[in-house]
Amino acid sequence: MSKHAVIIGGGMGGLAAAARLAHAGWRVTLLEKNATVGGKLNLWEAHHPHRPTERTFRFDTGPSLLTLPQVFRELFTDLGKSIDDYLTLARLDPIARYVWSDGSTFAMRSDPQALREEVARCFPPDKVGFSALLAHGREIWDLSAELFLYHAPEQLLASRTDRELPLLDRLRRAWSLLAVPVKIGMFRKYHRLINHFIKTPRLREILYQYATYSGASPFKAPATLAVIPFAEIHFGGWYVQGGMYQLAEAITKLARDAGAEIRTNAPAAEILIDSHPTLPRDGKTCAGVVRGVRLADGSTVPADVVIANSDVVYTYRKLIPTSRRPRFTDRTLAKIEPGGSGMALLLGIDGTYPQLAHHTKFMPADYQSDLRAMFETRRIPDDPGIYLCASTRTDATAAPDGCENLFVLCSAPAIDGRIDWRTAGAAYRDRIVQTLEERFGLTDLSRRIVVERRFTPEDLQSVYNANAGSIYGISSNTLKNAFLRPPNRDRDVKGLYFAGGATHPGGGLPLVTLSAKIAVELVMEDQ
Repeated sequence: MSKHAVIIGGGMGGLAAAARLAHAGWRVTLLEKNATVGGKLNLWEAHHPHRPTERTFRFDTGPSLLTLPQVFRELFTDLGKSIDDYLTLARLDPIARYVWSDGSTFAMRSDPQALREEVARCFPPDKVGFSALLAHGREIWDLSAELFLYHAPEQLLASRTDRELPLLDRLRRAWSLLAVPVKIGMFRKYHRLINHFIKTPRLREILYQYATYSGASPFKAPATLAVIPFAEIHFGGWYVQGGMYQLAEAITKLARDAGAEIRTNAPAAEILIDSHPTLPRDGKTCAGVVRGVRLADGSTVPADVVIANSDVVYTYRKLIPTSRRPRFTDRTLAKIEPGGSGMALLLGIDGTYPQLAHHTKFMPADYQSDLRAMFETRRIPDDPGIYLCASTRTDATAAPDGCENLFVLCSAPAIDGRIDWRTAGAAYRDRIVQTLEERFGLTDLSRRIVVERRFTPEDLQSVYNANAGSIYGISSNTLKNAFLRPPNRDRDVKGLYFAGGATHPGGGLPLVTLSAKIAVELVMEDQ
């Protein structure tokens, strides 16, 4: 009889792990607490109140951009499928348009020559420096992508292939691995690297934003994050026709077709762990062995292994008894810094705003003030940067005819008790709408809103069990958080694994999907 894996959480990591394990012949049960899978990659639809028979406003409630498309192509290929039979990917150009209140704009073009010309037009002093920065990002990618994104740290240090090499070859490989952190700038700050290559303040601020894509401050994060703008520009920013949620639905179909059982409205209450006389694979003392999962309704699902796609901090704190997590005590968990968060507005609009790109970023007068509010003073920013996605630019089916579906996201700190979002959320919403109307030319926006929904950090916490309501789980503000996140395989409990944004290799759709690949590889290694 095949072994049984239980996966907690139906985010992208959980779905990809379910598909891979079921394809490998495992019996798989995925447990999702909410009514729909996808995690933060989810969907909300609403009818126009005055046009109920027409197509709905459709909103992707999480990621609006697909990067590193090869990660998803590889997932489908590994399961004997072609992604093109499931999804249509559209490359965006521009990836985003940046707008300032004085009317200045900058388009992050996807065509390399067009991008060079745009940089020369908008930021002439940085023509050479911008190209040099991207070249440096490529070097980081070439040195580190295969090492750090596609493998767990312990796989690099203890692969079967390496153990079979002669001692001298193993020492040479170990030395080459030790040299990589220095070469990729692990010990240098991201903002210092940007400032070294880029002289124009506005272009610096555009590039600072890429650190926030991993939940980090550019003033604290390591310089290795310079790989992010390179990867986005080189591999492109993509949209899934029909909405980003189509990606979650496609991988759900992959998993089900491979034999996985997916159960929604099935919140986990505890990972069942028994004491065990044998030792784990590393020969150290074992805190226990996984036996299954107890659900909130009291029922249990036996398991040979458990992959937790739920937030790592939440999982250790709420689902694992203290006696079974000696490395992750409550005190240790409290020291793990959550990543940044945000407040999102889903606005269905009568009429259109032709000046919008698929992604438009309205820049504040002082972007560094926005960053300080999110990561230092931990308050709602007075003048936030406003990220706006109007997917109707690429996909007319996302709204009724002559309407817009606007996804608006502004920064916010992770939850620490200082902000009461029940009252602060409404005030922040009004400030954002007013700013878009008065400074950035979205005339009569407040009057045109016919459908609206708001997501605050508290919603992220309650709906997705996100630690402190963060978007990306754990920040990358320290070397430990950036490179030594809680591992994909628990070191004390046999049969317990992790996939998701708060474990290795990090947050964001492609990295979460890679975390599932890593977790499944570790499961197979341990059998």
